[in-house]
Amino acid sequence: MGSVLIVDDYEVLRYSLAKVVKKQGYSVTTAASGKDAIEILQSTVIDLVFLDIGLPDVNGIQLIPTILETCNDVEIVILTGINDAKTAVEALRAGALDYIVKPFDLIEFKSVLNRILQARTSRNKANLEQAAIGLNAIIGDSPVMRKIKQTIKTAAEVDSAVLISGETGTGKELVARAIHETKSGPAGVFVTIDCGTLSSALIESELFGHEKGAFTDARRDKKGLIEVAAGGTLFLDEIGNLPIDLQPKLLRLIEESTFRRVGGIKDIHVNIRIIAASNANLVENIANASFREDLYYRLNVIPIQLPALRERGNDVILLAEHFLQQFAMELKRPIQGFTQEGIARLQQHGWAGNIRELRNTVEREVIFNKTLWMSMNSLTNCSPTKVRGESPFVSLKDMERRYIEKVLAGVNNNKSKAARILGISRTTLRDKL
Repeated sequence: MGSVLIVDDYEVLRYSLAKVVKKQGYSVTTAASGKDAIEILQSTVIDLVFLDIGLPDVNGIQLIPTILETCNDVEIVILTGINDAKTAVEALRAGALDYIVKPFDLIEFKSVLNRILQARTSRNKANLEQAAIGLNAIIGDSPVMRKIKQTIKTAAEVDSAVLISGETGTGKELVARAIHETKSGPAGVFVTIDCGTLSSALIESELFGHEKGAFTDARRDKKGLIEVAAGGTLFLDEIGNLPIDLQPKLLRLIEESTFRRVGGIKDIHVNIRIIAASNANLVENIANASFREDLYYRLNVIPIQLPALRERGNDVILLAEHFLQQFAMELKRPIQGFTQEGIARLQQHGWAGNIRELRNTVEREVIFNKTLWMSMNSLTNCSPTKVRGESPFVSLKDMERRYIEKVLAGVNNNKSKAARILGISRTTLRDKL
């Protein structure tokens, strides 16, 4: 998508050019003077300005520095009735991208319009794709995220195992990929497997591979994901769900860099980096004998604890703006940003589903939004503005209720975990609920 500002004192020309812009699918605003143009640029995001030289209040070329100072990420095309090289050079030196000499036909205008905005869209898309690589993919500037980024840099330079913990939707796989992609030198392939989605028999074959005849349907040798990831990184998501009988084989892989296929009799050596992730408390799993303590310590060489989104302050706004830019471009929606009410709603929402919930919410809003600025009205459980006359204070009972609800949301409604955090028994919590 793209937004265009046409600045010309000739009303008929403004109307004709605006009509062409709209037919090409871009949003358009017009101004009859330099003063009006600057006011529009101060309040509206504009991608491309068509600027007449002979404005009633200022020379268009002299206005270019002011435009670029007001909005430094804007393209400018001069409209001029003077067909000489001196004027063209003067305009380009001042910061214009191109110029069109009057009188011009609408086909020429349309060609310049599409060429500039399509190139801008491609450039923005390339920037987004570049931003999705390595550390650039980790969006956030809160103190806790700055510390995590530093840990990612450190982890990327060694091959030690990493254990990433955090609630569902906090970006554990994104951090794993960032570690892999930030490594200096060849990083190899990045292979991921979700240990919670496969049965015990299937996950063993997927991970370690099998030999022909190892079981009924094993008609040929098959490499497992460990061999596929050789020389690179194997990401084991939801490691807490790895069957207990397979954990010794994984422990051996980490300690000795060797393993055997299912039905195999010879050891296979691999050079591989292991990164594991879990939203479960593995210490509790050890206590109930569903996870090996020795495997936990071998995985937890470099621990990374990801915070919930509600603990990251203004990072929620940075992430929301990133997703808005991404989906507005993908869905070709001319959305400029969030209203103040929208920002307030984003900040006040609990985000029990963390970054995944935020991403899905912004995508939905972009799909259904019909305005240039999003108010995030779907976040109905927020109260971004205080009702006139409402007391700024709440009762202790209400404060307790709100805090209990916040804790429950933070632990995915796990009442036992919530009771431990609150320092009360599960029975007391049930009574309060």
